[in-house]
Amino acid sequence: MLALFVKAGLAGSNGEARRHVQGGAVRVNDEQVTDEKRVLGAGDLTSEGVIKLSLGRKKHILVRPA
Repeated sequence: MLALFVKAGLAGSNGEARRHVQGGAVRVNDEQVTDEKRVLGAGDLTSEGVIKLSLGRKKHILVRPA
């Protein structure tokens, strides 16, 4: 999951993404993430087939798996 936040441009590095998780700023599909080792899978897809990644209040990205 951390690498996906980096690839999406929401964090500059895995370490930065990890610090955001520890600080409570990371959400997946509007649910707060507390485990930095969480793995995203097919169960995280919404009915539209995307995963919403959020960092803080203003940064949001929809990711469609390839």
